[in-house]
Amino acid sequence: MTVEPLAEVHGNSGSAPVAEPIPVLPALHGLLPGGLPRGQVITVDAVGALPLALVAGAIPMGVPTVDLWCGVVGLPQSGMLAAAGMGANLDRLVLVDKPGERWADVVATLLPATRVVLVQPPVPPPIGVIRRLTALARQHGAALVVIGPWEGARLRLQVTSSLWTGLEHGHGHLQGRRVKVVADGRGAGGRPRSAWLWLPSPDGSVASADLEVVGSLEAAG
Repeated sequence: MTVEPLAEVHGNSGSAPVAEPIPVLPALHGLLPGGLPRGQVITVDAVGALPLALVAGAIPMGVPTVDLWCGVVGLPQSGMLAAAGMGANLDRLVLVDKPGERWADVVATLLPATRVVLVQPPVPPPIGVIRRLTALARQHGAALVVIGPWEGARLRLQVTSSLWTGLEHGHGHLQGRRVKVVADGRGAGGRPRSAWLWLPSPDGSVASADLEVVGSLEAAG
């Protein structure tokens, strides 16, 4: 497995980081004003729709992304179907689902060539690996999204409440998941932020699930 050609396509290896944050899906604007911070590490507490939503916002379908790529390391391929449902352009995604013990080397290769790298380390990373990959993200202006703990991460996203809809009295089909997401850390603007989201909504997308929005949709229906 090799992904070195991607760096040549992207053409930004060794360039100075761009100050503008990385775009996120509209439903996440209240949680992440401006977008994902470049050159920083963002942690997500668990595998699920939330980290995939961050990837979907960075490489959306229908938006010119000639030089924009994202990498996903250590997650099963099945999760990419969910990312597509959220609007991700899978043609701009590099997936390395089984990196094994070389996961850190894979991430190090992708960071110079992508705007977001999502990784689920198979084991808690040693401090040397943390420092190396954090430095690479900062150098190249990429956002490193880590599922699990990461010492010194700028921003942490957590799902603090979750409720699936569609089941009544133990019967039916799961349709959507309403969650409360909290963002804290230096990247949250100095104070925690929270938002209720459909993650995913019944149609697979990501949408606001604030009670006011939910109530207006129910009334319209």
